[in-house]
Order: sequence, then C-alpha cells, then structure tokens
Amino acid sequence: MNRAARLFPLGLMLGMALLAFWLNVLTMQRDDAPGKLDLSRPEYTIKQLTAKRFDAQGRPQQYMQAAQMWQLPRNPNVYLSQPRIEVFQQGVPDYTVTAAAGRYHKQQKTADFSDNVRWERKATAAAPAILLQTSVLHVDTVARSASNRAPLVADYGTSQLKSTGFIYQQDSGQLNLLSNVRITYAP
Repeated sequence: MNRAARLFPLGLMLGMALLAFWLNVLTMQRDDAPGKLDLSRPEYTIKQLTAKRFDAQGRPQQYMQAAQMWQLPRNPNVYLSQPRIEVFQQGVPDYTVTAAAGRYHKQQKTADFSDNVRWERKATAAAPAILLQTSVLHVDTVARSASNRAPLVADYGTSQLKSTGFIYQQDSGQLNLLSNVRITYAP
C-alpha cells in the first residue's frame, strides 16, 4: 500500500475535526440567548388590524378595526390605537364605538376607551339615532354593561342629555345617570 493511501483516512479525520471545530466556533459566536426583557417596549405590534367575529349561524357578530394593536411583555392587556368596533344583533348592525385609544383586559373581559369616545346607533323604524360622546368609556363584555364617571353628551333624535357619569345595562336596557343631569326634550 502506498503512503498516500495510508494518510488519506488520517487527513480526512483531521479535516472533519477542523470543520466541526470551525462550525462550533461560528455557532457559538451568535448571541442566541435573549437579552434583558424591556417591559416598556411592546412584545408585538400589529398595524392596520381588522378582525371579524361571526355567530353560530355565520352572521356577523363583531367587527373591529384599529390603526395599531400591541401588548407589553408580562402584561395581559392589549392596547389599541384608533379602535373602531361594530356590534351586530342577528347579523344587523346594532352600534359602533370609536375612540383615539383603547385597552382590552383579557382576564376580566373588559375594555376601556379614551379620548374622543363616540358610541353611535343608527336610526331604525322603531327608534331615532343615538350618539353618545364622552372622554372615557368602560365596557364589561361579561355583564353586558357600559359605564363612566366623566361628563357625557347624548343626542337621542332631536333630544339631548348631558350628565356626569352613567351606568347602562344592555340586557335590561336600563340607563342610570349619576349626577349633573340636564335633559332637553324635543319630541
């Protein structure tokens, strides 16, 4: 056997060892370990969000749009910029909520809207249009209620209501006005 034939397996083993060492060095230089978590920076951000929810019959139930949505690390709340939420009853539009900012509390299943909040219901054959404007609005999706402790103005057809704070129960249709109530009734 010639000398080259005897050295080939030895050279091959040496080459493989060098290749393994080199690959190990390359992969160890990458910093795969996560750095310190910055709790003030979003864990994720979604721009131009559109979401639709349908009922068991396939009819629209909710429609949501937002310019941006994000969540902070270790925080169960979801934040929204310029949210617009449409709620449907049996596939027919019921009301719309818009605001400059919003926050959804996943654990409590509640939402808080702030800055230029508008709650709107279009006129139907049975009732005139309603437009409620306020600076903040708290919505409890489990209790099916809406409330706030801030000033609000509500236009109901040609009538107008002004109040500081309210509690609205959707199931009973009951509206409790908390203070400084002024109503201008125009039939």
